[in-house]
Amino acid sequence: MSQKTADVLIIGGGVAGLSTALQLARRGKSVIVVERGQLGSGSTGRAAGLLGQLRGTAASTRMLMDGVETVRELEKETGEEIFVQTGSLRVAATPARTQEIVDLVGMGKAIDFDIQHLSREEVNEKLPYMKTDDLLDACYCPTDGHLQPAELVASYVKWGRKLGVQYQTQTPVERILIEGGRAVGVQTASGPLYADAVVNAGGPWSYLIAEMAESVLPTAAIGHVYLTTRPDDAITIDRLSPGVRDRENRIYSRPEAGGLIVGMYEAEPEQYAMENLPADFDMALMKAARDDIHVAMLIYCAQQRFPWINERTPMTVTTGIMTFSPDGKAFCGAFPNLPGFFHCSGFSGHGIVQSPTIGVIMADLVTEGKTDYDLSEIEADRFFEQPGYLAREEIRNRCFEMAGNYYGRVEGKTASGKAS
Repeated sequence: MSQKTADVLIIGGGVAGLSTALQLARRGKSVIVVERGQLGSGSTGRAAGLLGQLRGTAASTRMLMDGVETVRELEKETGEEIFVQTGSLRVAATPARTQEIVDLVGMGKAIDFDIQHLSREEVNEKLPYMKTDDLLDACYCPTDGHLQPAELVASYVKWGRKLGVQYQTQTPVERILIEGGRAVGVQTASGPLYADAVVNAGGPWSYLIAEMAESVLPTAAIGHVYLTTRPDDAITIDRLSPGVRDRENRIYSRPEAGGLIVGMYEAEPEQYAMENLPADFDMALMKAARDDIHVAMLIYCAQQRFPWINERTPMTVTTGIMTFSPDGKAFCGAFPNLPGFFHCSGFSGHGIVQSPTIGVIMADLVTEGKTDYDLSEIEADRFFEQPGYLAREEIRNRCFEMAGNYYGRVEGKTASGKAS
């Protein structure tokens, strides 16, 4: 191998790559992050950032609980407020969703997680601006909240830079350099960079980066849209109002600067082929017309829970691209066919909240080849060379189906007794 430029090269300057860079630098590794645009300008910059810790399994829940501790550490080190602890609610207006909440609360209590049922009256007291007269049940997690994406990015970079991380923006990767059956670096327009390990944290572009190394990463680029209402004297939205998940209406919400963010996981989201976008495509410049079908659907669904929201409500609309996997879980680690090349992608709309712990996991895998975390759900090679996960069209269809069912499906107990 030519002279080493750094111990580790990270492709992608979103929160997953930036968190990984920071954790590697904390272990004394020299790190270079190469980013095709500006840091945090991809999916990270279009994220709503809700943080709900309780997930379908104890392993996933533990990762998010630990992530909050890592964020507290970041806040202390950098002086930025990143985590806004508002608590969060899940609401149910159908018998099936009510059972979903019963199962969720039962699982949470079984692992000593702070979660409780709330009555309709209690929900109305916490969220007087939300329709509650149809609710059958709700659950409340007081330790949840949201992460502020811009502040999270700034903190990763501030601490990373202090530890010697180098950030090369406006630097697209042209190919992965391979020698002796091992990834040894990347080729950029300004020349090659060499390292002991390369991490693919390219977000929606990550499957194209994998193809540069003749690998198939089963992710797809899925559109996402959310609205942010402007402050209104008639609708008081406290900064610390709880976030809400109403899965029957496919929406989530949280307070934002005196207004309300409402986003949705729709049944038929827009799909993107990243290879067909222009080389200078900038996600930060994406705009959605108010008469776009996806925006219209969002406003309609938002109105079911927040009746004061309609087509005439003063608002901004944010659209971006998420990186989905066939099972809605991330890919973390290496494939067996190419040592030294690690994947960190496929967060399915949860990259912001998962990134604090994902950085630790990736640093473990790169430096030690193992981690104390249970990776059974997010191992990078779980679909490796499996039929149905090799052709781009098949992968796209599977990811589209998962994205469309993400909020639509009712979570319930599996045969193992865990929530699915």
